[in-house]
Amino acid sequence: MEELLNLYGVGPATVWYLLFDVFHHWDFFNHISPWEQKIYSKVFFNQDPENPVSKEKLLKYFERFGKYKQLAVHYAWEDLWWKHKNQNIPWLEKLIRV
Repeated sequence: MEELLNLYGVGPATVWYLLFDVFHHWDFFNHISPWEQKIYSKVFFNQDPENPVSKEKLLKYFERFGKYKQLAVHYAWEDLWWKHKNQNIPWLEKLIRV
């Protein structure tokens, strides 16, 4: 993680994606962007995205998936985008501005 962050233009979100997608670290999950925070709040806690659950509470919630926490989040995204493709999800439409 430290070596990747030393690269110009690489921030926490990029490290997160690289460690999961490229290096297959299924457990690496330590960063939630504000946009993702809103979506996770709605998906996992049914909380209004405009009043999201704290990042700390979200990160703690994902600990239940142990060494597969990032993989679990990935599957939640896959499920959400599949649903979005096949049905109208008004709260998500507002967040993704499609």
